Amino acid sequence: MAFRLAVTEELPDDWELVTQHAAAPATRRWIGLGHDWLPGSPRTLALRDEDGTCLTAIGAAIVEDPGARLRLNAHQVLSGGTAAIGLATEGPYPWEGVEHAEVFPSLLLMYPNYAGFPVGPACQDRAVLKEFVARITDWARAQGLRSVSLLFLRASADPFIEELRAAGFELLQLTETCDLQVTWTDLDGYITHLPSKRRVEVRRELRMLEERGIELDARPLAADEPEILDLRCQLAEKYDGVSDIEREKRILNGLREHVAPEDLTVFTASKNGTMLGFGLMVRDGEEWTAAIAGTNYRTEESEFTYFANLYYQPAALASAHGIRTIAYGPGSWDAKRRRGCRLSPLYAAGLLLG
Repeated sequence: MAFRLAVTEELPDDWELVTQHAAAPATRRWIGLGHDWLPGSPRTLALRDEDGTCLTAIGAAIVEDPGARLRLNAHQVLSGGTAAIGLATEGPYPWEGVEHAEVFPSLLLMYPNYAGFPVGPACQDRAVLKEFVARITDWARAQGLRSVSLLFLRASADPFIEELRAAGFELLQLTETCDLQVTWTDLDGYITHLPSKRRVEVRRELRMLEERGIELDARPLAADEPEILDLRCQLAEKYDGVSDIEREKRILNGLREHVAPEDLTVFTASKNGTMLGFGLMVRDGEEWTAAIAGTNYRTEESEFTYFANLYYQPAALASAHGIRTIAYGPGSWDAKRRRGCRLSPLYAAGLLLG
């Protein structure tokens, strides 16, 4: 079979067909939401057969310098420079001692929302993937790039990982991602699914919310959400020290632009008509992705609303909405594990082109 590598700056016209069975981060809506998120010039690399049919593909960016964005800096990750922030905490580090100039400009293979994996009908075919990896590295060399790297590479892409290893890529575990597999039909089923100690804690938290008169609800995202903007800014101020309401507006407007209204669900906790917290889920087929959340940190009344909005309410309603998986991504591993999430590894990989 004759192959060719097609490299485009925009998503190809057949991307919906190529990603029809792919995990959420590879879909057009998520790439659209994160169009300015990757640190470089976006590309799509697709291996096509002689008839032009896409066999497998992956998102990418040509990175001159990722700057201070450590989580997206393959040089820092693969040299051990991100261990202090909880990424790639254990070596050996394949790029330890490698100079910045030996890595950049670089080809970074991944999608927004911290995910990397090939898509397409042949994304598990070892022979196709072997050719794909070879074509990618040949193309990168021809462009004068000094390295090829992958970040947040999912374990589900194991055949791809094996072909990367065979081609000389060095890998290390970067972190873990968290998913809640829905096997119950209601809130009681979710709570029963938890370890006995956590069952007691969840029931206690929900009882305390009820005793304080806090109402839990689920609804669509409205055209104007001043309370959500305020809660988002409070969260940013608490954890980042600063907030940017215009940035938060862009995030909400991006969700409205790229995601159909019926695929956006806002879980809220309110008292006397005032919102104390929210969590927003984006639906892709049978999967919800936890997109954004916010909490009122100006009052103690908001205690436990974060977990109610992001875990307990979605878990209670997931089955009724046809949801089988709730994706929470990396970070806050202990809190997510204690609420029933399954952790799976994410990898980083790199090849210096010399």
